[in-house]
Amino acid sequence: MKNNIEVKKLNDFFIRYFFGLEGDEDLLLSFINAIMIDSNFATFVSVEIINPFNLSEKANNKESIVDLKAITEDGTIVIIEIQTYSTKNFFERTLYYWSKNYSNILKKGEDYPELKPVISINLIDDILFDKTDNRMHTCYLLKEKNTNKILTDHIQLHYVEIPKFYENANIKKELKNWILFLKSNKEEDMSQLLKEDTIFEKAMKKYNYFTDNEDLLNEYDRREAYLVYQSSLMRGAKEDGFEEGKKNKAISMATAMKKDGADINLISKYTGLTIDEIKKL
Repeated sequence: MKNNIEVKKLNDFFIRYFFGLEGDEDLLLSFINAIMIDSNFATFVSVEIINPFNLSEKANNKESIVDLKAITEDGTIVIIEIQTYSTKNFFERTLYYWSKNYSNILKKGEDYPELKPVISINLIDDILFDKTDNRMHTCYLLKEKNTNKILTDHIQLHYVEIPKFYENANIKKELKNWILFLKSNKEEDMSQLLKEDTIFEKAMKKYNYFTDNEDLLNEYDRREAYLVYQSSLMRGAKEDGFEEGKKNKAISMATAMKKDGADINLISKYTGLTIDEIKKL
């Protein structure tokens, strides 16, 4: 790295800058193709960014920064979103975004044959699925329940759970390289990536430009502060909900024990409720 400043590449403002700047479509194409290769799908030849990043763009205090949208040479729409944490109804939300982009393809007077596939790629710095399932990248399609026959190739929902990444993650080399780049700032990792693919020479130059640009860094800091604040709120809400659930369970248990005539001290021992709390039940 050129200087001592480090930024979290999984910050959504950085992601929009990194993959969304016109003239750097080769970086975006390489990443999208890494996702496709890992899912055993055909790769693309070119992409055009639909909502390019502007160097004067400001960070905002919204749950997520505007999705990065691109269109490939065959008309396929690709939308990319980065989330630092999962939220309630996350899957319904991604499906809604997919459907919104799919329905927007048709212009007035056009018919269904004009519809094109929409690929949703969701990078999440959180655990979405069962922790015992160590697959970092999962892809969901519309399939027939018994035969697994794919109904249409117009929908792909990709989820990449960053915390499940590790050196021998069950993903193909192309995607592993990109996740390593986004997750790490270590010199030894960057040196290894340069040996793997020349695209990372350009990627590192672009990262260095960002860390040398005061305006971009200021917007990054604003966004990072907001994301940290939101994350702390989410953590607090989960903890409050967990404690409330424990309390309700203890009250239900104490009520049943009291109804069965159990000793009040025994009820207190097994539920954690105070004597006074039990007496009020």
